[in-house]
Amino acid sequence: MKIVKHILAAAIVFVLASIVSSPGFAQAGSDSSSTPAALPPVQSQGQTEYLTGGIGADESEAILQEARTWPLVLELTQNGPTRAAYISDVRVTIKDGSGTMILDTVTEGPFLLVRLVPGKYSIDASYESKTLHRDVSIGKGGSNKIMLLWPAPGNEEDR
Repeated sequence: MKIVKHILAAAIVFVLASIVSSPGFAQAGSDSSSTPAALPPVQSQGQTEYLTGGIGADESEAILQEARTWPLVLELTQNGPTRAAYISDVRVTIKDGSGTMILDTVTEGPFLLVRLVPGKYSIDASYESKTLHRDVSIGKGGSNKIMLLWPAPGNEEDR
């Protein structure tokens, strides 16, 4: 009787393992909306690595989690009738303290993460013919987050 119980138990385990590992079972039980989106690829320009994106809630959330490990994080927004909205297609240039261009890119979403060595930098960001300028000092460790807010269309005083 003990042998029958062991064989029966082994058969049940085998059947359950087969069901759980089958592709149909996995698809029925999976919810792609709960899986975090992959980060956009890290790109490089010279010695400077950067990541840009943030289209969609999942990608934005993934970038914001990743941002904690990057020395510079730019968040790009434009004033609207009731609140600011994320924007993309912003031309961003970053120069080091000696005026050497180290990054010249157009964003693919409202976030730009940049790996910079400690030092002083000048940032120019242009959107709809309006350029915003910021100076930033990058120290060792930590992350500098800068939110750039463009005026609402047709309202140059709003900043």
